[in-house]
Amino acid sequence: MAVLKEVPKRRLLRTWKEIAACLGVTVRSVERWEKQAGLPVYRQGGGRKARVFAYTDELQKWLEQGAMALRDAGDATPPVRRWTWLRVTAGALAAAAVAAIVCWQTGIWPARVPHSWRFAGGHLLIEDAHHRLCWEKHLPPFDPRFEVETQDKVLIADIDGDGRAEVVLNYVPADVAEKGGSVMCFDHRGSLRWQYRYGVSKTFGNRTFAPTYRGNLLRAVRVHGAPRLLTVANHFIWYPSQVALLDPRTGRLLEEYWHPGAIYECILHDLDHDGQDEVLLGAINNPGEGLGHAALAVLKLPFSAAPRHSVPAGDPFPPATGGGELAYRLFPLPDTGRAAGWLPRIASLAVDPHDRILVETTAPESSAIIYYLDLNLNVVEFRLSDNFAAVHERYYRQHLLDHPLSAAEIALLGKVVAFPAAPDGNSPELSRFWRF
Repeated sequence: MAVLKEVPKRRLLRTWKEIAACLGVTVRSVERWEKQAGLPVYRQGGGRKARVFAYTDELQKWLEQGAMALRDAGDATPPVRRWTWLRVTAGALAAAAVAAIVCWQTGIWPARVPHSWRFAGGHLLIEDAHHRLCWEKHLPPFDPRFEVETQDKVLIADIDGDGRAEVVLNYVPADVAEKGGSVMCFDHRGSLRWQYRYGVSKTFGNRTFAPTYRGNLLRAVRVHGAPRLLTVANHFIWYPSQVALLDPRTGRLLEEYWHPGAIYECILHDLDHDGQDEVLLGAINNPGEGLGHAALAVLKLPFSAAPRHSVPAGDPFPPATGGGELAYRLFPLPDTGRAAGWLPRIASLAVDPHDRILVETTAPESSAIIYYLDLNLNVVEFRLSDNFAAVHERYYRQHLLDHPLSAAEIALLGKVVAFPAAPDGNSPELSRFWRF
C-alpha cells in the first residue's frame, strides 16, 4: 500500500527502486502512477538513458492530495510490503488520503454500481441506484433525431459476464450522413472499452449503400451460454438494416444479418423449446419504390444455425438481402394505407403468457390490425381496431377508395404469408396474396 515512510526533511531519491521503496509499492506501480496520476518524478538527460529522481517531500504532498488521482487511474496494485501509518503530526488530511487509498485498493470502499442514465447538456451521466453520480462523459453533438428515432439509447447490463455492469451507448453523431453511428462500450468506472461502427459498404441488387447507419436496438443475449451483444442499426436514409452479434469483451463482429427495411422491434423467445432463445424482429419490408409490407423475421442464435434455403430458378420471390432467416412472414398492406401513403410497420411485438405472439401493424389515423400467432407463426386470431372500418368508410365516401369494406376483404386482412427468406416487399407479384 502506498504509504510514505516517516521523512523528517527533503531527501533526494535517485532510482525507481528508491521511489518505490519510499512509497512501499512495486516499481511497476510507481511507473504507472507517474504516467496516469501525475506522480512527481523528474528525469535528467533524454531518451532511454535518462536518470529519474524525485523528492520525498513532493511525494508526501502528492500522496496527501492523490487519492482521487489514484482512483481515476484505476490502480488496483496490491501492497508488496507492510505499510505504516503516517504520524499524526502529518495532519488529518494526509491520514484521510491514505485511508481513502486503502479503502479503494482493498475493496472496502467499492465503486458505485451503474444503475440508471440521463443526458444533460451534452453529457452522459451514469448514476447508481440511489441517484448518486458514478461518472459522466462529455460527448460530441448528437443527431437531432436521436431522441425520437433511437429506441434503445443506453443499455446498462453485465454484457460480458464479468460480474460488473457495463454501459453501452448507441451514439448517433450530428454528421451521421457522413460518418454513420456506432455503439460504444464503457466499463463500470467510465473508461471506454471499445467502439464498433455500424454497417459496412454493402451491395444489394444493382445498388451499393454507404455505411451510414443509425443504431436503434441493443440486447444482451447468450448463445449456448456464452455472453453476446446483439445490435440493430437501420440505414440513415435507405432500406438496409444490419443485425450484428458482437463479442461483448472486444466489440468484434461475430455474425451479421441484413434485412430489406427498417427494424423497429426486437424480442427474444425460445420458440422451439430447445433451451436457446430465438430473435424475433418486427420491421417494415420496403426496398426500392413503394410502401412495402409489415414484416416479422425470426433468427437463430447464432444466425448461422438457421438452414439456408436454395432458390429455384425463376422463383418470383428471391431473397432481397441474402436470406438467413429461420422463418419470415409478410403482413397485408391495407388499402387505406395505400390510399393515404402510410408506411406499414410492426408497432408492437410481444409474447403473452399463453405463448402467443402478439403483432400489431399500423394503419392510417391511429387504426391498426392486431394478430395473435402461435409459435409456428400461424395466425390464431386477428382483429381490426375499432376505428378501422370507420376510416375505410370515410375514404370510400371521399373517393379515395373505390369500394366499401367487405367481409371478403376483412378475411384477406387476416392473411399472413410465409416465405423462406425476406423477399422484395414491393414486388408486384405480392398482389396475388391480397386482392383488394
